[in-house]
Amino acid sequence: MQVSGRVAFVTAAGGYTGSVVARLFAEGGAAVALQVRRTNPFVAQLVDQLRELTDVCLIEGTIDRQDSARDAVEAAVEELGPVEILVNNAGGMRTGSFDSLLPEDLEHTLDANLRTAWWCAQAVIPSMVERGFGRIVNVTSIGASGSSRNANYAVSKAAVDGLTRTLALEYGRHGITVNSVVPGLIANEKLSALEPTTLTRLVSPSPMGIAVESIDVANAVRFLASEEARYITGQLLHVSAGLYQTVAGMNTSGA
Repeated sequence: MQVSGRVAFVTAAGGYTGSVVARLFAEGGAAVALQVRRTNPFVAQLVDQLRELTDVCLIEGTIDRQDSARDAVEAAVEELGPVEILVNNAGGMRTGSFDSLLPEDLEHTLDANLRTAWWCAQAVIPSMVERGFGRIVNVTSIGASGSSRNANYAVSKAAVDGLTRTLALEYGRHGITVNSVVPGLIANEKLSALEPTTLTRLVSPSPMGIAVESIDVANAVRFLASEEARYITGQLLHVSAGLYQTVAGMNTSGA
């Protein structure tokens, strides 16, 4: 999947999925800007490894406000050149029953999921329009379809999917494609730490009976950013082992 010579900006690049996305782009010959909230030994090692493959820029700080997102993108442009591929991978949640969620819980979740994607897209689109090319891939969640005790998360991720469709309509004539990758449960340390009965209950609704892996999500992201996906836009690509079909009514709290 052709991404060679492109400049990719990956948010939350120090996490499970973001780091794999960044690595796939680097292996494919793209220069990569890695945005992280703060650096740590894992991020430092990742940067060192990727620099053996391609040009890399590390950007530390938050991106949930217009000025901070713009500053992050400008830092990437200064070091690597105009951003041609944006992967909005940042996210977060605060769970709880709907009647217990506080205003700050909602704002935190909107910051993490919607505002990061909104402001980063706004920061890169003018240059993409000018160049007549752009790829924006938003990593959302099957949680956007609704799941118990996750109202704020569902609303924020559904909003990003709405943003995907809207930007695809608005900027398609400028050579910009915008799509969402919609993961189901992703196998990671947090999931592995669950009680076996809880883990079984979470994955059993999937027709395949498994949690997907970060590489599965990253492969979908790279495909949508590639030349091979040049006429795919406004789509929600589910990578969930079929869990999307049965997500309604899931209770991820273990209660």
